[in-house]
Amino acid sequence: MWLLVPLLTLALVSTVASYFLGLALARGIYDKQLSNSADSVIARIKTNGDKLTVDLPPAALAILKHNYQDDFYFQVISPDGKVISGDKLLPVPSNLIDNASGAAIPTEASPQAIVSKDEDEPIFRTIEFKGRELRVVTQKVPTPDSIFGHVFIQAAETRNTRKELANQISISIFLAQMAIIICGAAAVWIGVGRGLRPLAKVEMAVQARAAGDLSPLNADEPVEIISLITALNRLFKQLENDLELQKRFTSNAAHQLRTPLAVVTTYCDLARKMVKEPDVQDVLAELEAAINRMSRLVNRLLVLARSEPGAAIERPLVQIELSAVASEVTAAHVPEAIRKKIEFEFLAPSEPAVVYGDRNGLEELISNLVENSILYSDPGGKIKVIVQTVHDANKTLLTVEDSGCGIPEHEREKVFERFYRGAGTDKPGTGLGLAIVREVAIAHGAVVQIKSGSSGRGTAIVVSFPGNGHESRKS
Repeated sequence: MWLLVPLLTLALVSTVASYFLGLALARGIYDKQLSNSADSVIARIKTNGDKLTVDLPPAALAILKHNYQDDFYFQVISPDGKVISGDKLLPVPSNLIDNASGAAIPTEASPQAIVSKDEDEPIFRTIEFKGRELRVVTQKVPTPDSIFGHVFIQAAETRNTRKELANQISISIFLAQMAIIICGAAAVWIGVGRGLRPLAKVEMAVQARAAGDLSPLNADEPVEIISLITALNRLFKQLENDLELQKRFTSNAAHQLRTPLAVVTTYCDLARKMVKEPDVQDVLAELEAAINRMSRLVNRLLVLARSEPGAAIERPLVQIELSAVASEVTAAHVPEAIRKKIEFEFLAPSEPAVVYGDRNGLEELISNLVENSILYSDPGGKIKVIVQTVHDANKTLLTVEDSGCGIPEHEREKVFERFYRGAGTDKPGTGLGLAIVREVAIAHGAVVQIKSGSSGRGTAIVVSFPGNGHESRKS
């Protein structure tokens, strides 16, 4: 597009220039023809004693009108400015000098229309006549056989043909330039497209990569983009090192914390057995609860480190029957749901719902969703775990729905952030559960959405996996 802007500007400028060039070319051609027409008039001058006549029959006049677009005029003028023959209304040029008296005849006052008695060359000028432009040639012609000695011949014609020729030249040049510009634009489009094709290959290679794949790109491309690929590979290497460092730090820190936490838990339990005072027992109970929360946080950090794309990509994804995994995880949380008097319902498809994934990661994802539902559901509430397939969209859906307090729409994206807790939340938690869910989903190419419950209350979290399945049934 930027190339077309100067090309079109150049085309317009050159068209205007070619118009004036065409006018100059037409003026030269038709001035020569006009001069020839004046010579034809001169050839028809007859002297009869002291009289001059012009024998110009209609046939000869028709020849002088060589086209039907312009009008032709002529005059034979005596040295004293009188029209001897021809069109009397055609203006007589100024400064025609009387041969006898030398007095100037004031007729037309154009300074370019000065004809001297000593001049023999034709003089051309453009005048306004009856609202039209005329091209006029004036020529001094000697007539030794007459009483005048010389006369002036004027031949004039309108400029329609001249302008038409100039327009034809301009249009021809403009059309030729437009054809060249169009062909040039097509050539540039094709050439630039072919030149940028290696970039499209690089783009496709990057898009085809799994999340967290920071291996170097293939640099087997034209020399023009080798520097770009080298820079990208250098950036990938830096990111890989940073992610590896972060993952190693999180994993090591979590492992290092687990041992002292286990020791503190043991000593706390021992202290509760040794000390019988109620106040101390209450303090130790609070301490044990805090240690348990810390232990859950450490475990979640370890799971999160294993679930990140950089770590998940190292584990191959295999075919897994999602409803079987969901059934096992749900069954493991039934006792906890019974203690809170929560109704549990599991819906599975009539045929296996197969997805590609990592079993440990899927178990962690489902477990976090179920734990959150149990945590935020009141006694007497209801939780549904649904596995279903959608043939048209080629997807397998895992839905965990509860009748709890729900998640406001403005917080539904924020709850996936690490350590984020909703405003007014008084339930114990680490703020990492849904962050782990999203990381595991991303590693499996799945999408997580938060919706309202089917009854308008509570929360429904839907994880959409690529896969196949059939209608769900109650079990």
